[in-house]
Amino acid sequence: MVDKSKKILKRLELLHPKKIDLSLSRLNRLLKKLGNPHQNLPPSIHIAGTNGKGSITSFLRSIFENSGFEVHTYTSPHLIKFNERIRINSKIISNNLLSNLLEECEDLNNGEEITFFEITTATAFLAFNRIQSDLVLIETGLGGRFDATNVINNPLCSVLTPISMDHMNFLGSTIRDITREKIGIIKKKSITIISKQYNYVRKLIRKEAIKKNNFIFEEGKDWKIIKIKKNSFIFSFKKNKYEFPRPSLFGLHQIENASTAIATIMAQRKFIVSQEVISDSIKKTTWPARMQKLNSGKLKDLLGKNFDIWLDGGHNVHASEMIVSILRNWNNKPLIVMLGMVLGKDPISFLKKIIKKTSLLIVLPIDDHQYIQPYEIKNEISKRFKKINIDCCLNITEALGIIKAKFNKGNILICGSLYLAGQTLIADGYKIK
Repeated sequence: MVDKSKKILKRLELLHPKKIDLSLSRLNRLLKKLGNPHQNLPPSIHIAGTNGKGSITSFLRSIFENSGFEVHTYTSPHLIKFNERIRINSKIISNNLLSNLLEECEDLNNGEEITFFEITTATAFLAFNRIQSDLVLIETGLGGRFDATNVINNPLCSVLTPISMDHMNFLGSTIRDITREKIGIIKKKSITIISKQYNYVRKLIRKEAIKKNNFIFEEGKDWKIIKIKKNSFIFSFKKNKYEFPRPSLFGLHQIENASTAIATIMAQRKFIVSQEVISDSIKKTTWPARMQKLNSGKLKDLLGKNFDIWLDGGHNVHASEMIVSILRNWNNKPLIVMLGMVLGKDPISFLKKIIKKTSLLIVLPIDDHQYIQPYEIKNEISKRFKKINIDCCLNITEALGIIKAKFNKGNILICGSLYLAGQTLIADGYKIK
């Protein structure tokens, strides 16, 4: 069967408004024509923040699914195929269902201006409304207050993941401005989960949650990680202690993400989950392009056993700090960084600490997206860091050829963009389930 969804998605991109209008009016107009499906969804958990949204959503999905609950999930962006964004009762939406729902939204929108994310969010909510499920996990796009997902009225929980500087061209130039946008997801008489935050960010979140008469569960106060062991960690929730295995996802930050998911599970009372299921689930959770090691595939075959390939979609300072903390524990093989970044990102800030450990930096373009030209990054890095070796390549395969010619072993880190991560997974022959 021919997949019509790609052609429809291309058409939807052409509807983008010519003027910036930060409101939900376009989406509400379309949702009204669709019968307001967002007003009749299963209980939802809404997740916003700068870092960790996808990982926390993945932990939550794994835990709820392993408890026997049917779960719809909405995340973005996708890595390989758009369908990844919408999961219907755990499974990636089929081409046929996606095409039918997209066409329905397109027809009712009737050519009016609307952003791609708005109309595809309407598509997701239409699917979630029509197909029965126990709950819905909804990840914001990049903001909160005016994010398309924020049309939902009464979430079971609002989860605020770590907030830092990112998307300044949309959300504001200060951490205070960005936080004010993110906390827009907090609704009246709900539950707010506050993960590890800067103190002033924490205060802003707490103030908004109190104003909206929420039950608040705050990291460091109501729940926390007490101790991290070699194979497990001790977690405290409301003074009760639990021991959980370390997550399958790599890095200490993933223990923090798992803890936020566990706190969310324990804070809500609607869906009862056992400690055993939580333990089993966080050991098995997968989330591609988050410090993912490519142990097999076309790229590994090309390079051979003396090279380790790591993939991370992080693109801001917070993500680079996480990467550096992991690099400290790597072996003494040369570090080769392959980087691509979309317009609006700051490669200097991102690379500032990583570059010190780098033997070679290779800058790449990003297919089908507006990206910073590799030579521009090369020029900026060369001015700032005098002794670094830099190459520019047209694609991942060419870059790996250069690496193999210059090194007989190495740790290869591919980073800077989830879109570049998606390109890498496609080149590797990776399949997302």
